[in-house]
Amino acid sequence: MEEIEDVVLPPGAATPYLGLLTAGLLGMAGRYELAVVLALFFGVRLAWPRAFALELDPLGFAYRPFLHRHRFAWRQVKGFRVRRFRFLGVVFFRTVVFETEDGGVYALPEGYRLGPERLAAFLNEYRATALGLAPGVN
Repeated sequence: MEEIEDVVLPPGAATPYLGLLTAGLLGMAGRYELAVVLALFFGVRLAWPRAFALELDPLGFAYRPFLHRHRFAWRQVKGFRVRRFRFLGVVFFRTVVFETEDGGVYALPEGYRLGPERLAAFLNEYRATALGLAPGVN
């Protein structure tokens, strides 16, 4: 089995700034409670980006979309793919999704500076290497 190293993919750089901008706009519109919650959340993301990173190791991966950390073993996951969300026939959002052995379907909260297609390919390759599978096998 090939030796692989731990990898940490940082969250996207623009997300906290867009969240803070949204909080400011909501505050200007008089939605103070929601503005404060968003400002606190995205302020924390800006101050501690590593806390929201995607962490990969030979046993599995972990991510934190909000407050709770989600951890999955590579053997639990069937593979990664890009899902496109459409509205009126137009793709308005793409994300990486994965299915677990027990039938659960989960979506990663972002593309971690790689974009969905590159992230899905990277995760499938890392998973295959960690499990000792032939390239391209999920």
